[in-house]
Formats: sequence, C-alpha cells, structure tokens
Amino acid sequence: MNLRSTWIPDKKEVVSKNGVVASMHPSASDAGIEMLKKGGNAIDAAVATGFAISVLEPNNSCIAGVGFMQISLNSPIKNYPAGTNIVIEYGPRAPKAARPDMYKITGPGGGISTYSVEGNHNTDGYQSIAVPGTTAGLCKAHELFGELPLEQVMEPAIHYAKEGYDVYWLLSLMIATNMEQLQKFPGSKEIFLPNGLPPKYIPDPSSTDHSATKLKQKDLGNLLEKISKEGADAFYKGDVAAAIEEDMKKNGGFITMDDLAEFKAEVKTPIKTTFRDFEIYGPSAPNGAWTTLQTLNILENFDLKSMGHNSSEYLHTFIEGARHAFADRYHYYGDPDFVEVPLEGLLSKEYAREVSKNVNLNKAELENSYKGDPWNHYSDIAIHDAWKYDEKSNKSNLSNENYNQDSDCTTHFGTGDKYGNLVSCTQTAVNSFGSKVVSKDLGILWNNAMIWFNPKPGTKNSIAPYKRPLVNMGPIIACKNGKPYASIGSPGGRKIHNANINIALNILEFGMGPQEAISTSRTDASGSTTLADYRINENVINDLNKMGHKMQMVGDSETWYSFARPSAIVIDQEQKLLKGGSDSFLVAEAKGY
Repeated sequence: MNLRSTWIPDKKEVVSKNGVVASMHPSASDAGIEMLKKGGNAIDAAVATGFAISVLEPNNSCIAGVGFMQISLNSPIKNYPAGTNIVIEYGPRAPKAARPDMYKITGPGGGISTYSVEGNHNTDGYQSIAVPGTTAGLCKAHELFGELPLEQVMEPAIHYAKEGYDVYWLLSLMIATNMEQLQKFPGSKEIFLPNGLPPKYIPDPSSTDHSATKLKQKDLGNLLEKISKEGADAFYKGDVAAAIEEDMKKNGGFITMDDLAEFKAEVKTPIKTTFRDFEIYGPSAPNGAWTTLQTLNILENFDLKSMGHNSSEYLHTFIEGARHAFADRYHYYGDPDFVEVPLEGLLSKEYAREVSKNVNLNKAELENSYKGDPWNHYSDIAIHDAWKYDEKSNKSNLSNENYNQDSDCTTHFGTGDKYGNLVSCTQTAVNSFGSKVVSKDLGILWNNAMIWFNPKPGTKNSIAPYKRPLVNMGPIIACKNGKPYASIGSPGGRKIHNANINIALNILEFGMGPQEAISTSRTDASGSTTLADYRINENVINDLNKMGHKMQMVGDSETWYSFARPSAIVIDQEQKLLKGGSDSFLVAEAKGY
C-alpha cells in the first residue's frame, strides 16, 4: 500500500440558539448576522448577505448576476403561514434580440462551453451578457418576507462598496488570473487593476507595510444606495436602465430597456420529493436540483446505512445512481417553456425504482449504458417517440452536445433564524468576474450567462429570445415533519449536484452534523472519470476499479478545489439549536450569535 502524508482540513461547527449564517466570505456572514441581531429574520439576513457577497466576492457574484433562493418558514411572516416553502427564481434569460445562430462556432469547446465561438463572444465581453436577475431576486425576497427596512438591510453592501475593504489573498489571486481579460474593459480595469496591476495583498496584519489595496467601488455603492431607497426598479427602469441600454449599444451588447423592464423574479412553488422521512425542495426552473432530487429518489431504494459510509458498496451504488441521473440530464433537459421535458416522470418514485433495479451491485454498468425512459411515467406521452434515446447504441452519451457545463465561479450561502426559518441561496456571475465587463460610471459588473446556452441551433438548450438556459445551481432545503430541517447548497459547476447529494446523505441518512457532513471525504461522478478524495481508503478505491469504475484520486488545496464547496445549516428541532458548517477550505465561514 502506498503511504503519503495527507492534509485533513476541517472547521469547528457553529452552534447557536439565535441564528446562523454560512457564506463564502466572513464579512458577508457578518452582514447577515448583523440583521439577525437587529431583529430581522432569516430572509433579511439572506438579502443582506446576498448583496454584500456581490461586493466582497466579485469573482463569484454580482448584482447583475443570477441565482435561486429557497425559503422554508417555521413561523408565519407577513402573508405567508408557517409551513410555507417557496423558491424565488432569478436565473438568466437570453435578451430578446438573441437568436440561435448569433455566435459563429469555430470548433469544439472546453470547460464550461460546448463549442468554441469566434472571438469568444459567448464567454467574454458584452455579447455574452444575459438579462440579469440578482437585484430583482433579492429585492423580491425582501418585499415578500423582509421585516427590516431595505435601506438597513443593504447598509453593509453599500459600506463595503463605498468605503472599500482590504483585498484578501484569494481575490488578489483571482484578479491576477483574469488580468488579461479584465484589462480589455475600461470600467473593469479602473476597479480591479489600479495602476495597471492586481491589487496588493498584505498577509501579515502586524506588518508595517500599510500599502494593501482597498477595493473601492464608489459607482456601485451609489447604485446600491439608490436600490435601497427605490427597490429593484432603480436598476431595471428609469435612468439606470437607459444608461445600461446606451452602454450596450455602444459596445455590441444586446440588453435593452425593454429586456430589463420585463424581467421579473419569479415566486414559485418548488419541486418536491421525499427521502426517507424528509421532504426535499428545489427550484422549479431549469437547474441542478432536478438532478439532485432524481438521484436521491434512486438511492432511496437501497439500504445505504447498512452498507457503511464510504464503503466500496456504498460508493459504487452512489456512483451508479448519480451517473444515471446525469445521463437523463444530458438527454432530456432544457427550458420547459420552450421544449418538452418529462420532469414529472424523471422525478417519479416509479421511475426511480425501475432505475434502481438496473443497478448491478457487483459491476459498473449504468455509466456506460442508458436504460431509462421517463416518458412512461409522464402524464403527457404524446410526444414520447420524439425524445427516445438511441435504442441501437443504448448509450447515455455523457458528452451530449445539448448540455453545457457550469463553471465553478459561483457562491452559496444559507441563513437560519431563532424562529426556525431557513434560507438556501446560490448566486453566480457565471465565469470568474462574469463577462469581465464593468459598465463605466455605473459600477455594474455583468454576468456572462449566454455561455450556458448551446451555440448550435436545433438543440434543446439552443439560444432563443428570452429563453432560460440549463444551469447547475440547485440549492435545496430538507424538512422533517413539515418543519425546516436543513439548508444545503454549493458552488462548483456541475460538481454542485454530487456535492449537494453527498451532504444531504451525510446529514439525512448518516446523521452527521453540517460541518462533519461537509468536511468528510467524498466522491464526484459528474464526469467520465469519478473523482475520489485522497482520504478514502485505498482498498475501497481498488475495489471500485475492479468493479469497472474509472477512479481518480484527487485532493484540494488553498488555491484549487477538486470538489464543490458546500455550506449547510441544520436545525435540531428537539433542542431548538441551529448548527452551521462551511467549506473547509478558502475563506468561507459559518457564523452565529
């Protein structure tokens, strides 16, 4: 057996009676905690965190980004009774001027993009920008559930934008990594590359060198202040919308005042399944929770606990179930407003049982073949034949051209209050620093969500005016006995699905606390090779290889992560305690009071 020293990262779990906020930046968590201390609820805390993180973590989130917010109420708030589960969906839409052939394909893509396109126009710059949702979504959440004034809830974000904050090491590194693209746009260069260089980071707080750069975004601060007084209309209508349209026209972008005025954050009933004695909720728009819930349905048919956590039998079963759900994702998914998606069938317990019967407990099979047909469990099967898989090859086609991989440049946060209310929210700029465009004099950093579409016409995920692309973000909430129990979510591209499933199983099946659930070693089967944490027993990996799995041992570091980066909050309903956990790496922190 090979021997090696292994880094074992971990953090202490936060336990509180009053409230917990878990986010990817300590100061963003502070913003949420501040609202809880001032008498706000979990939604006030989430809105404060969501705006603050868009200032503090611009490589991952921005007010012109997109996201999903899951809300589960244990106590009545305004017009909503206890037991309410709602999702606020503020994902991207293509501009109305978008068309299926708007990009010229030049070859196969890589990473997030299905195909490479001429000039990287779907990746960087104005043509990559989709209609944004973050500002609308956060304001809608506050409008429906907030108890503190919006001006108060947005104070931390406004402060960090106007007064600035010391650049931390990871942000400095990310700016340096993206320097070539950022310097192409005057507004971006002015903010992120002062004096033409990445901002300076001073690691030693006792150093006499006080030249560390404060990242100030005064124009953004002014806009945030306007939003805090006028709501989302300050962004989507009026003078700001007119200035956005003018900036787009000058630089070849497609966003118009009409696009902005028409956009609405949608308040929806979330999709739902059950796992054992828990109810699991996820967003209803095209997102990653569809795959997460389907995988949990499949795995519910196995006695996972008796297999033993991270045993070869358990990991084999997990990988096979996850791979089948991914095959369905590649094969069927798109925006249901534009294409037929058998979502009812995919999420049915009957279909999950059929899939589970095909799992060979001694051999890896489902990763190499496609054996599902969810249309048999869909109420409308009239178009069934048009969507059948290739029966001759019986292949899942894991590199299906209809599927666009997400990036790992995303953020997630969760909040819980003393009343037992929970929020799970994932937001993103899409790529690192999104489109790399900051509109000068407005301070708006823009998403590049057009990259999520397939630039090839004629596929389920092809571009169409005002269409929603398929995304991987998928925050979930678990309830127990109808009461909020766990808030779970991750940034991390297509690895989000397996991370959320792992954390959910660790908590719901194996009884772990949120921090242990996050810090425990895990696998990811979202690609052609299954990634396994170095800490998993080598004998287990050997067993999986013998069963036919393609395993790759990987590790994380301070600057690179092989897996998604979850956070979670669990409510101990008997002790009435909130427990929070955050990613073991980087600067993420769960905080309570």
